[in-house]
Amino acid sequence: MSFYYLEITRGIEKGKRYLLNDGAISVGRSSQNNIAFHSQEKNVSGHHAIIYKSPERILIQDLVSTNGTFINEVRITEQYEIRPGDELGFGKDGPRAKLITSETPLDTSPQINSAEDLSQVTTSIKTREEAPHPIVHADDFTCKEDQKAIFKMKHQQLSEFSLTGQFENKIVSKNLDSDDMKKLLNDGKRLEKIIERGNMGTTETHMLRNMYLANKTMKRQWQYLIGIIIFISLSVISFFAIRAYQYKQLGIRAQNIRKTLDEYEKRISEANVDPDQNKDKLDKLINEFEEQQKSYNSIKGKIKKNDFEDFVSVDPLERKIDEVLSRFGETDYHIPKEMVVRVRYHIDIYSGRMKGIISRYMERRNTYFPMINKIFREKNIPVELAYVSMLESGFNPVALSHAGARGLWQFMPHTGRRFGLIINDTLDERIIPEKATVAAAEYFKELIAMFGGKSSVMLCMAAYNAGEGRIFRALKKIDDPMRNRDFWYIYRMGYLAEETNEYIPRVIALIILTENQKEYGFGTNGKAPSMEEQQPVNQENDFVEVKFSDEK
Repeated sequence: MSFYYLEITRGIEKGKRYLLNDGAISVGRSSQNNIAFHSQEKNVSGHHAIIYKSPERILIQDLVSTNGTFINEVRITEQYEIRPGDELGFGKDGPRAKLITSETPLDTSPQINSAEDLSQVTTSIKTREEAPHPIVHADDFTCKEDQKAIFKMKHQQLSEFSLTGQFENKIVSKNLDSDDMKKLLNDGKRLEKIIERGNMGTTETHMLRNMYLANKTMKRQWQYLIGIIIFISLSVISFFAIRAYQYKQLGIRAQNIRKTLDEYEKRISEANVDPDQNKDKLDKLINEFEEQQKSYNSIKGKIKKNDFEDFVSVDPLERKIDEVLSRFGETDYHIPKEMVVRVRYHIDIYSGRMKGIISRYMERRNTYFPMINKIFREKNIPVELAYVSMLESGFNPVALSHAGARGLWQFMPHTGRRFGLIINDTLDERIIPEKATVAAAEYFKELIAMFGGKSSVMLCMAAYNAGEGRIFRALKKIDDPMRNRDFWYIYRMGYLAEETNEYIPRVIALIILTENQKEYGFGTNGKAPSMEEQQPVNQENDFVEVKFSDEK
């Protein structure tokens, strides 16, 4: 049986021998090693290298030491098999040890080189039973095993030990940087092992433990905070996802109700051909229509205007009509398809064969509109009613109809006098724009008082054309005036004359054309002339006469 030893050939403990037993043998300056070099051997790391001995071979592996491990003065970077006679170096200028073999046991007692060294010599060899580190037994080695596989297994067994040793060495030597500290504070088990070894002072131990606990507490707080943030984020996302789905479903429902309303409009129109014969059917259809309209308006109020128009695929012209009606104060309504058809018809006429005439109307509008708006605002009259003058006279202050209506607002003599205009053989204030406009504002104010409530502006325009008497008679035909006293009901039921039914679509068409001139091919003018600069209109027939009732 052969005995293997490492004999120190250079260093403080020169001549000292270390018996190599089978298994893993740690080498370094720390007292925790199986072979512990003298504490003054500064070239040797705390945990410098590890030797694996089996009956068949002896391997050595550097543990990422600061100054490296050498075999016969050649630095090694991976496991290396050593043989008797090889000289092991620990650091370039550090101690040297030779692998020797003997058939008989050799003396391993400490070799003291001088009296000075006596106080520094420490027992450095520990038996396998005393070693706190993983031990690899000789039985783990067989001749049939692949050498690399063996080394990998042994290295894995000691990887924790080697990294722990590096951390400990840095702590003791005060070389622990921020990255190392971060890694150590995240590994409580390794920190406890370092503390258990007892190589650190009380202050260092206390500081590390406090730092670890603080780091652990902070991590938990961050995890808790992140958890709350994630929970809130998911809740918010879920909330808005559900709301978006519900919002979209509202739009789909509105689209379906809209189609239903159009169908009701068609059925009501068909039944209204013989209203007396179909009275019960009409009442039923009207009631069902109104219930659907309530649902439609309720949904409409919950959806943004642009989104609503996208959801229900509203005709661009209907969007413009809807905008005009909202300025009239209309809220609870469904625009009949027939209304859209008639507005489109008049827009086509006005921007087609009547384009030249309407262009003159627009030029005059630039002159008279500021004055009309000023008076209407002072009288609290909707400024959109100014377009009645555009339809009635084309803003021609001397316009004269065949029936005798005259001026911007086409007053009959008795109506003009009723609202304070002087009309005699020498003076006719109907042709004075400001006075006539004040009278028109008073007339509209009276009409709004008469037909106030739902659709008051629409009823006022209808009354301006047909006369208030005819509108009163149409409203009297309503079976339930508390519920159905509005323009849309009498329009839908056909209670108005055809001319009056066309009057409001014409006004709306003029508003849309004037406010979208480029879109419909009308040119834009420069600064409008003032009323004083305006060339007088001497032609009493320079306008398109609107048929009217003699009641106006």
